[in-house]
Amino acid sequence: MFLALPLAAAAGALSACTSTDAPPPSITTLRPVPTGSPTPSIRPIPSIPPGARKGFGISLSRRIALEQLNSLDLSWFYNWGERYPAARPGPEFVPMVWGSGSLRRNAVERIQSEIQYSRATQLLGFNEPDHRAQANMSVDQAIDLWPQLEAAGLRLGSPAPVQALGDWLKEFMDKAAAKDLRVDFVAMHSYTPPNPDSLLKAVQSLHERYDKPVWITEFAVADWQAKASSPSRFSESEILTFMEETVAGLREMPFVERFAWKTRAHDDPIMGKSALFMKDGSLSPTGELYKSL
Repeated sequence: MFLALPLAAAAGALSACTSTDAPPPSITTLRPVPTGSPTPSIRPIPSIPPGARKGFGISLSRRIALEQLNSLDLSWFYNWGERYPAARPGPEFVPMVWGSGSLRRNAVERIQSEIQYSRATQLLGFNEPDHRAQANMSVDQAIDLWPQLEAAGLRLGSPAPVQALGDWLKEFMDKAAAKDLRVDFVAMHSYTPPNPDSLLKAVQSLHERYDKPVWITEFAVADWQAKASSPSRFSESEILTFMEETVAGLREMPFVERFAWKTRAHDDPIMGKSALFMKDGSLSPTGELYKSL
């Protein structure tokens, strides 16, 4: 189990999973940041309860998804978007401005208009902007658009890149600091072999680099060499051990505020054994463990 890590712990590159839940970004002209507008009132930063809080990312477009969400005994969830679900589930909702296309669809205005229902206090930034199949944004584009996210008046998380310790986020954070832009916590993704210490060292390194709280908004065990004819080489037992030890380690880190396991279909060759649900929608052994943690 993770207990302590050296201050200069090095971390390998973190591979990311392409989410099928997020809308593709558009390439039309971006809406400019309003000038001359009054400074928006910033909501008071909420008190952060001790211990990392368990969450999950899920689209609630299917009827069974609400049952699945409520079956995991979660503190919070997100859906890769800004819109609060009509189903109004129990766990806390955290909206996301997925990419530049979200802003063209007035995402911030929608978030603000729904706060009376969503009770949102936190906001997630752009999803994997360093991935061509995801938000696909340059650092300068993200920096130019960032004041619009600040204007939501919510506690604001960084973009979550494919490579948490890579150059994209480093350049973004440096430029955000230089322009006095607000980033309240750092978000990261991780899809690795079942090595708890490797992930925990990466989380530690991310915190040390930016001196901010950390959210792990997507993580799971993945075998990127797997294919249909040769599924993941990692066993269910290895994945269960990884989940249990990683969650325990994250909860020992006072700067880790939240984490969220990422699932795919149970028959997916790369991440199927990490899936939280069986084909019929019921909890898998991995899901049963996640519920219990």
